[in-house]
Amino acid sequence: MSTGIIAAVAAALAAGLIPVLTKALMLDGLDATTILFYRYAVVFIGLGLTFILKKEKIRVTSRQALELFVFSIFGYGGSTFLLAQSFNYMPMGLATMLYFSYPLFVVVIMGLVFKEKPNQTKMIALVIAITGILFLMNFDFDLVNLGSVLALGSGLAYGMYLVSLQKSNLKKLENRVIIFYLGGISAAFFGIQGWLFSGDSNFLVLPVKGIVFTLALGGITIFVLQMVTFAIKKIGSTQTSLIIAFEAVVTLVMGILLYGEPWNGNTVAGAGLMLVSVILVSRTADSEPLSVRD
Repeated sequence: MSTGIIAAVAAALAAGLIPVLTKALMLDGLDATTILFYRYAVVFIGLGLTFILKKEKIRVTSRQALELFVFSIFGYGGSTFLLAQSFNYMPMGLATMLYFSYPLFVVVIMGLVFKEKPNQTKMIALVIAITGILFLMNFDFDLVNLGSVLALGSGLAYGMYLVSLQKSNLKKLENRVIIFYLGGISAAFFGIQGWLFSGDSNFLVLPVKGIVFTLALGGITIFVLQMVTFAIKKIGSTQTSLIIAFEAVVTLVMGILLYGEPWNGNTVAGAGLMLVSVILVSRTADSEPLSVRD
């Protein structure tokens, strides 16, 4: 087995743990704002230290800075906030599977906004994804609640972020540099949000478990970024994206094993269909893999 495949598998396994740790902290009483503030603060500081130690230049233009600000709030940070909030209303594994509709939102946005005609494979993937969502919801529209809306909204937000990134000046920057700035801006945004809603700095208080888990969340985020970057260099973006897609399956299984989340035949079928749709879209991607997250 090549080192690239090992790196991609490690990234998928690690990324699948992010919702698991987030859910654990939420069960202990921490809200999404606090968790995401610390997660992105760790990412910002961790990547910042690597840039300092390696004496790398990470300067951006004023146009790029504006784009980073907008994408942080409405795309990158916004999508993770909506996903975390959905855990309050539905099983974590199911929410994560619904979030993985984002490659299909990219197809829809590119078609509606940029008039890019999807090929036959992408259309098939879209139909499969919709069918997968119906299976995940057990064909019961009473289950279309706030949780499912938040989870799908998270996928939409991340899809919008990916499309915007593709069409912006940021594509000229290294992935690490983009994540560094997105992490810093997101941390500042969630810090301000937490202060405004709580009225003081009490939202920053963490128990020992909270400190350990939030450090782990930030560390895992950086680890996934490094592994994905390494894997893409070794085996290419398409093959990397296909392996990373199994991140959602890791989260689904961990939710069942650790939190006793409900599942049945429809859950398995829906998860399989969603995975197939993501793989189909990834195989037809013209540039960076749509299913690779940082």
